[in-house]
This record gives sequence, C-alpha cells and structure tokens, in this order.
Amino acid sequence: MSSSALVGREPERDLLTAAVASAGEGRGSSVFVLGEPGIGKSRLVEETAAVAMSSGFRVLRGRAASAGRAVPLRPLAEAVFSGLRGEGAPGDGDLGPYEPLLSRLCGLAPQDGAPLVGYAEAVLRLLGALGRSGGCVLVLEDLHDADADTLTIVDYLTDNLPGRRAVLLATLRGGPGPALDLAEAAASRRTARTVRLAGLGPAHTAELAARCLGHDDAGEVPQAVLDRLHAVSEGVPFVVEELLTAMVDGGSLVRRPGDGWTVTGSLDAGVPATVAAAVLQRVDHLEPPGVALLEAAAVLGRRFPVDIAARVAGIDRTTALRRLRQAAHAHLVTDGTTAEEPGWHSFRHALTADAITHRLLPAERAALCLAAADAIESADAAHRPRGAGEPEGLIGGGPGDDLYRLAAELCVAGGQRARAAVLLTRAGRQAVLRGALLTAVELLDRGLELTADAVDAPPEAVAGLLEELLGALVLTGDVRRVPELGDRLDRVLAVWGAPPARRAAGFLIRARAAATAQKWEAGLTSVRRARELLGAEPDPASRAALDSVAAHLVLNSQRPDRLESARALAEGAVATAEAVGLPEVSCKALNMLGYCLRPLDLAETERVFERLVATADAHALPVWRIRGLLELGVLDRIRITGTDRLLAARRAAEETGAVLMTAWADMHLAQAHVLRDEQDRALEAAGRLRTTARRLRLGEVQLIGVGVDAIIAASRGEREKLQAALQAMESALAGRSAGALWGYADTSVWGWAQGICSLLREEPDRALAEFTEADRAMRALPSTRGVTGFLGPYLLLRTVRGAAGWAELDGAVADRLSQVHWDRPFAGWSRAVLLGREGRAAEAAKAAEEALAGTEAIPLARHLCLRLGASAALADGWGHPVEWLSAAEQFFHDRGTTRVAAACRALLREAGSPVSRRRRGHDAIPQELRRAGVTAREYEVLRLLGRGLGNQEIAEHLFLSPRTVEKHLASLRNRTDRSGRAALIALARRYSDGQ
Repeated sequence: MSSSALVGREPERDLLTAAVASAGEGRGSSVFVLGEPGIGKSRLVEETAAVAMSSGFRVLRGRAASAGRAVPLRPLAEAVFSGLRGEGAPGDGDLGPYEPLLSRLCGLAPQDGAPLVGYAEAVLRLLGALGRSGGCVLVLEDLHDADADTLTIVDYLTDNLPGRRAVLLATLRGGPGPALDLAEAAASRRTARTVRLAGLGPAHTAELAARCLGHDDAGEVPQAVLDRLHAVSEGVPFVVEELLTAMVDGGSLVRRPGDGWTVTGSLDAGVPATVAAAVLQRVDHLEPPGVALLEAAAVLGRRFPVDIAARVAGIDRTTALRRLRQAAHAHLVTDGTTAEEPGWHSFRHALTADAITHRLLPAERAALCLAAADAIESADAAHRPRGAGEPEGLIGGGPGDDLYRLAAELCVAGGQRARAAVLLTRAGRQAVLRGALLTAVELLDRGLELTADAVDAPPEAVAGLLEELLGALVLTGDVRRVPELGDRLDRVLAVWGAPPARRAAGFLIRARAAATAQKWEAGLTSVRRARELLGAEPDPASRAALDSVAAHLVLNSQRPDRLESARALAEGAVATAEAVGLPEVSCKALNMLGYCLRPLDLAETERVFERLVATADAHALPVWRIRGLLELGVLDRIRITGTDRLLAARRAAEETGAVLMTAWADMHLAQAHVLRDEQDRALEAAGRLRTTARRLRLGEVQLIGVGVDAIIAASRGEREKLQAALQAMESALAGRSAGALWGYADTSVWGWAQGICSLLREEPDRALAEFTEADRAMRALPSTRGVTGFLGPYLLLRTVRGAAGWAELDGAVADRLSQVHWDRPFAGWSRAVLLGREGRAAEAAKAAEEALAGTEAIPLARHLCLRLGASAALADGWGHPVEWLSAAEQFFHDRGTTRVAAACRALLREAGSPVSRRRRGHDAIPQELRRAGVTAREYEVLRLLGRGLGNQEIAEHLFLSPRTVEKHLASLRNRTDRSGRAALIALARRYSDGQ
C-alpha cells in the first residue's frame, strides 16, 4: 500500500522547488538528495519534477544501472533519449557541433573515442537548448550506481549549470563512495547543495500510514499498528508502506464497514520484523515458476534483463512475462519495460532484490550466479555477428545493455575469479571502443585485482588483461604505472611461452607510454627490446608500428643524428604502412615525417601534411584529419603569418568535440595575431583558451592558456606579467624548462617572448642574452629549429653589434630564415647592415627597402627592423635613417611602447633632426588607456576623479572650465566604454596604486 502524497518533506520540497524556480530565471544549480534506500528520495524529486513540468519546464530522466557494476554513461543516455524525443526536441543547428556527440552517447552513431569533456559539453548544450523557453530539469537517480565517466560528466555539469535555465536533481545513497565524494566536493565549492533525508518522526510516520490507508487523520489508524510501525520502520517510508501492505494482505489488518480499520490478529504473527520479511511474504504467494524467476532476477540486481532471468529460471519468455505481471500486481516489480530499454524490468525497490537474495543459502546463491553468467555469455554468442571481433553490446545490441561486467561479478560471487577477469577484459575493451576510458581503467584494474587471488588464472588471460590496461592508460595519458605493469606483462608472456611478436607488442605499448611521458631514452630502450624479439626480419605491420614510434622518440632524443635518423624511420614507416594497408600507422608516421622536414623545407613539409589529411579523409580518421589541418595552419602562420587554415582546423576540431585540439588551434591563432600586432584578436583567442580551461578543468589547456598570456605580455613589453606567466608554467611542469610546454609545436616560443619583451623595453643586452639561451635550447631540439620567429631579431641584433657576419647569411641559415615570414625582414636588414658597413651604401639602402616588402601584415617586425637597423645606417652613413627612425617612433608611440619611441627620438636628436613634440605626461598614461586613445589631459582628469574630486574641484585644480571637464569625462566614458561616473572612478582607482 502506498500514498501519492509527500509526507514530512515540506522543507526539502521547498528547497528543491526554489532551485527549480531559480533555474527558470537563469540561475541554474544542482541539488543532490541523499538518503538510505526507501527513505523517499525518488518521490521527493519526482514530485518536484511534476510541479516543474506543470510550470512549463522540460524534464529529462535517467537512472544509473544497478545490475552489477555500472554501465558506462547509462543515466545520461537515458536522459538524452527523453530530451530528444517528442515535441520540443532541439531543432537542427540548436546544438551545433555537439549534436553528433549526443548520438554517440546514446549509441546511435559509431564511437570514435571522443574526449569525455566533449560529451559533458554536449549534455550541457542540450539542457540549454531545451530550457531556452521555460527551463529544464535533469533528474538523475541512483548516482551511487553510476560509472566513473558518468560521475565525471555530472561533476562538470555542477560547475557549469550556474547562469543557465537548467537544474540538476540527483539522488544517491548516503554511504561512502565516489558519488558522495562528488556531491560533497561540489557543495564545498558552492556549485551544488546537498539535502540529506532522515527518517520520518512519529507524527509524520502516523500521517503517512493514515494516507496509505485512505485517511487524512492519523487517528483513524489503530494505535497498535502505529506502535508497530514506529518500532520497526525507523521512519523509512518504504518500510512503512511495505509493512502496511503485509498487514493487510496477511489479514491482520482489515477494513470493516462502519468500524474503519481493525486489527484482527497479532501484528507479529506472520508479519516479518524487517522489510525483507515483508517482501518475502509476498514473494511466497507467487507460484513456484514466479519465485524461481524472481530469485534468478535478484542475483542480477535491481534492474534485470527478462531473457537472462528466464534462462536461469528455466522458463520461456512468454511464461516469464506472465509471471512478471503477477509479481507487479504483488508490488514486487515495476509494471513493465521502457521504450529506451526494451526487455528489461526492475524490482520496485533495491531492498526487494536484497531480501530475496539474502534468503538464499550460499550454495544456492553461488549456483544461481554462475547460471546467470552462463546465460549472459550464451546470449552474447547468439547476438554477436559471425566473424565480428567485439559486438556493439549484448542483450539488445546497444552499449547501454553491456552485461560483461555483471557476468564478471556473478562469477566472483560463484567463486570463479579467473573467469571473471576474462569477462572484465572484454568489458574494458568495449569501454575503450566507446571512449569511456576512465570506466575502462576501473574495470581492468578490477580484473587485475581478481587475477592476484585467482590461482587458476591462465597466463594468456592475465596477459590479455594487462595489454588492455596498458593501452587504456596510454590513451588516458596516465602512464605512471606503465613501467611496472609492462614488466609484469613481459614476465607473464615469458612464462606462458608467448610468441615473440606478442612480447614485442607489449614493449611497443611501453614505448608509446614513454613518448607520452617525454622519457625518450626509456622509450627507445623499449623499441630496441621489441626489435630484438622480432628478429632480423619482422613482419611489415610490426615494423611500421615500431618505426613510427621510434621516429617520435629519436626526434626528441639527444642523439647527434636525431633529425636524419628520425626522418629515415618515418619515411620507412610511411612506405610500409601504406603497402600493407595500415592507415592509422601511416598517419602517425606522416605526422612525424612532417616534423622532421619542417626545419629543412617548408614546402615539402606542406606536401607531407596534405598527404596526412588525404589519408585521414580516405579512411575516416577524423582526429588525424584535424591534426593535419592544424599543422597546415601552423605552416601558414610560419610562412605568411596567415590564419585562414588555422581557423578551418579550429572549426573542424570544434565540430568533432576535439577540445584539446581546439585549444591548440587557439594557441597558434593567438601567436599569429601577436605577430600581426592584432592585440584584440590575440586577446580574444586567449579568452577562448581561458574559458575552455575553466569549464573543462584540463591541466594541459590551462598551461597553454598561461603560455599564450606570456606571449601577449611579451608583445606589450610587460615584463612582470611575462615572468609571472613563465613561473606559473615552470611550476606546473615540475622543474622542467618552460619550453617543454610547447612540445612539438614551438619548443622555444618562450625565448621569443623573453627576447622581444626586452627589445620593447629597450634592453638590448638582456635581449641578446635571452636569444642566445633560446638558441642553445633550440639546438638541443632541432625538430623546431628555424621556424620559431626569434632567429631573425637575434641575427639582426648580433649583426648590428658586429657579432655576426656574412658566413651566417649564406647557405642553410639564410634559406631557413627566408622561409619564415617574421624572420625574413630581419635577415634582409642584416644583409643591409653588412653592406653599409663595407661602404656599399647604395646596395645597403636597396637591401633594406627590399627587406621591408611584404611586411605590412607584421608591423611589429617591420618597425623593430627600422629601430635596430637605422642606428647602424646612421653610424655608417647609408640609407634613410631619419625617415626610418621617424616612422618607428610614430609606430611605437601609437602602440604605447614608450621606451622604444623615446630611444628613436634620442637617435633623431643625435642626427640633428627635429623631433615630434609629445605632450608632457603622455608616457605616464597606462598602456591600456593609451591604446584606447586617452590623452594626457584626459588622464589627469581621470586621476583627480579617482581621488574623489567633483567637476568644479577638478576644473579649479587644472585651471579649466567645468564644461571642459565634463567634455573630458564624456570622452573618457566613450574611449574606455564605461557607462557612468562610478565606473570611471573604479577605473581610476585601478591605476592609483602605481601612480
């Protein structure tokens, strides 16, 4: 017996209702409802959801799997299904690039290993789209049964729902576990609230009992019944309802016309003291086939597949459905299946399944568990397509129906731990294919734990599990455990007597892990061991895979012939991979070949990356296609300081949910905009990086963002900000050099940043030292040499100082510099300086003018050349130094680079040239305000405003009229985009401490 009324939960209901109302106003949040089974969590949340729906909210519902170990992303897939179904579903284009990720989440499209954060953002976008008009409620139940990947996405949602028209209402048990840790951590960050439901007090228990019996007044319930409920239920609503049902069904509590409810017998006789007994009393009223079916279902968990339970019980599907209908009438199971999960049923409550399994003798329970595992594996074999490797799923064919993990836990319960480990290996492999990498590692670790206690575990099974676990760890980037697990794998394979190719594959995994961890020599040692195992003539597939990884390791090693050796390995890997049809290996090798060629020939490098894109397109490898597009965009940044292909790569990355590659694209875009002196666009790209890092909490993205901040600060000559960013990078990289952040992309960007910053602060000695150190570091990593953008200013600075001559302007060095847009004018001006020093004035002037051709897109490089080269021209008497210095002075003055502008004016005065008059106090204006066009007089007005002076006082202080002061204030509001006087005062006080 049950009541539709919610009793004793008014404060909690008000809190949830307020959260829903706030979400409707754009103040989204998350609420976690905690409590023991049967305490009323679901009823509270469902009533809140019903009220929300009546107010125009869209409600999405999902429940975590309770069958064995959690099914990856199941509750979110259920919720997405409900959001995409029926009227009000998002239209085409509402979800943008995240729509394909939702299809993959639901198992409606092929999986491609998309990052988990992409799925998280896709769910967030769906909630935003559904809640655009009236608001959206996401209900997720039984999070304590959720997998690690689901919890990661829920954690992401808690941080990103504020400010949206959506609210998350989640239920979970209050016991220790990852779900509770998540809820408490979110509450501590003030991004969520927790509501812990306690048992009902005596008055509310009595009210609930009265409502279950059809009354509003607890006085209508016999006192003996209330005493029994108070003594046994502990205020748990489910127990109250179950006990009342048992009393009525057992005949101890009857309703007589005129007399109301009457106790006709002992409430103890025939009525169990616990809810388990109350449940079992109704179970025993079923016919034996029904009891057998529920016992088989109970070992499967609260949710169970009907076909599997029927096989274990020895009955056909039709009979099973009939027996389930009878069990539903007895309030033991739910009424039927759902559209999202045909073929599955659920017990009415988790305590129902627990009560049934606890009644079984240990031997009975073990036998049922093994029979259920057998049935699952038989169903798997029946559903797997002939010749297929791994199915999409088991019962029903979808990833939400994966039962491998359940079969494994059933085997553990039945005492067959080795068999369980094999099943968990399969489960982990499926999780990897679906991109649920955290869940895969969790499953495989569980399998490894079982093999430690399973004396009968065959070596081949342990080896397979270790191979899957090592591969999953490399994919997640968590490679700390790889050396230890790799040693264990090799010992197992050696004991087993595995073929050499199998042992070599294990060392290849270790080599990839070493590359991920930037342990180049350790990786090469693993490659060498693999080659020794394969012998003098390895099979082509193994050779190609090894060569592609070895190319990566050799290129980044300290070997003197690393560039040539890596190129040879990459070329061999490409040829072999293409010959034997291994497109992914071919893409990896082409990528490495491009890196090897980039310091030598940018045109040939472009052709290699175009091959990479074509190969990825032909074989549907979207991640490699984006990588190729990104590298082509980087080449454009190097050769012409262009951004078109970088923008195309970014769009492709965003469309596929490749978040990290989107961040790399933004990094390169920011660099390009800095080189083009497009500060606003550089800041826009940096802002996108910060948003990505904040929302996704990816450490690598955060580091990329810090690096971009350093580049922007350097281009403004802001040393304190630059140093702060570099220190943050070095700290995060645990003592490695800041250049390690940029990896294959731009190893010595940090050298450019420091040297250029010093030049813009008119500190040439320091710039020379910083460029020298950057050059030394770059020579240790020649894969990026010649394309980083600092070699040009480094060469010109040394040439002006007499430290570089013709030898450095001929041959390979000059060829490299001529290919890099930013470096090209510096190389040309270096040639001009040398010509002028030799007295070849006409040739020098011509070389200087030619060097300036095509530099309109890189004005900072152009005018640094004028600043550095004009001093040599002035000293040696060639060219047009006064004209060049005047142009440089105007440029640096306009961009707020005051020290360089002042140096140009000093040189002009030495040359006897008139110097433009700059209003006194101009150099004191902060750069941000100077870029906005704030004049020296306006800045004086702003500073006085910040001191609290009124218009009349400012006018008197500056000997101006109040009307003129008001005009200056209006101009300040317009230039700084501040709407009123208070905003201007706040702006003024930002700068007051430094003035």
